[in-house]
Amino acid sequence: MKKHTSHLRYYLYLMIAIVAWASLPVVGKATLSMAGPVTISIFRGIFAFLFILPFALKAGFRPGMLLTKKALFYGSVAFLCNTVVMQAGLSWCSANVASILQATMPVCMLVGGVLCLGEVMTAWKAVGAVLATAGIVITCIGGTLIDENTTIVGILMAASTSVTWTIYSVHIKKYDENLPAAIIAAMTFGVGVVLTAPFCIGEILLVTGIPAFTPEMVLSLLYLGVVILGVANMAWSAGVARVDAAVSGLLFNLSPVLGMLLALLAGEVMSGLQFFGCAVVIVGIFLGFRDQRREERLHEAETTQGG
Repeated sequence: MKKHTSHLRYYLYLMIAIVAWASLPVVGKATLSMAGPVTISIFRGIFAFLFILPFALKAGFRPGMLLTKKALFYGSVAFLCNTVVMQAGLSWCSANVASILQATMPVCMLVGGVLCLGEVMTAWKAVGAVLATAGIVITCIGGTLIDENTTIVGILMAASTSVTWTIYSVHIKKYDENLPAAIIAAMTFGVGVVLTAPFCIGEILLVTGIPAFTPEMVLSLLYLGVVILGVANMAWSAGVARVDAAVSGLLFNLSPVLGMLLALLAGEVMSGLQFFGCAVVIVGIFLGFRDQRREERLHEAETTQGG
């Protein structure tokens, strides 16, 4: 019972991150009316780092860790090439299309798990990933048909973040499974902010000017930084270290589905084709999990017999 409860705990960590990230496209899109995407990203990173720091110090974090190759890798991949690129992509992509594009995650995580971690790809996991991808394509087509501000550039930028996040997640599971999530997050945000600073300065000087830090903007940045980056990142790092990459990738698909619903509530218009694509994604998630519980029961039985 203890092992089963512990296992459920890691699924709970993943769900905390997924629910938080569901609101990212809607809140991130709204914040773009107040500042440039790089400026938003760097302040998100600063707030996230300040939030994470006490937890990281308690877990053993030291400032010197920010000067390591590991920190450079996490900061460049999981912040500069993920957070900043996604925020910039929202400038040319509607929130509901950006939400569903996150469903490219299962294919990326499935491939990463098989190639880098030796995980088993069952037929149902493959079918689920293919269906989820089909749902994404349908939804993107529906989005570009009704929203002229949704461009191929925005779609590609938003979709690319699934690749960078997969690299980040697989690396954690393969090399840093036992490294506290708070330390990983502190390295990611600390180095990420430094790497993003030159781009932020250039954006302010050449494009947007100094933003007006209204109460609405500050609250948005705090939410985007503390909740979506800080809390969600720690929860995801803790969960993905103990759950198969293919499974965590499929679970991640709940985030774009929730994100689309939030975009609808926020007033964005969605076509019937987009709703159909969303339904296909949900079916893909269900099929992808079809064999998962059976695999877990077999593993638990083998572990018990071995003990």
